[in-house]
Amino acid sequence: MLKSALVVVAVSIAAGATIRAWAFVVFAFLLVTALGIVILLKGSSLTETIVSCLEMLLVMEICYLAGLFAFSLGGHIQKRRKKNSIAERSHVTGKGPNG
Repeated sequence: MLKSALVVVAVSIAAGATIRAWAFVVFAFLLVTALGIVILLKGSSLTETIVSCLEMLLVMEICYLAGLFAFSLGGHIQKRRKKNSIAERSHVTGKGPNG
């Protein structure tokens, strides 16, 4: 269970940086459904399976949002660095960015 949780966390963080929310919802639903079937086949009760699936969905959503936040923050930092480097060049040369 720990291995599958680590895989889900890693995939969810990566998904936050690459795919849209609706695609992640479909992915999460399919993954948790498959995980629930595996848990049921191992002999767990239906209640334990539902609780485990809801916990996994919660972890997936938190990790997706963390990945989305980190990717967005990284993009803003890169834009700010690029903007600042252009501004610094114009001060050094005494010319504007276009001339």
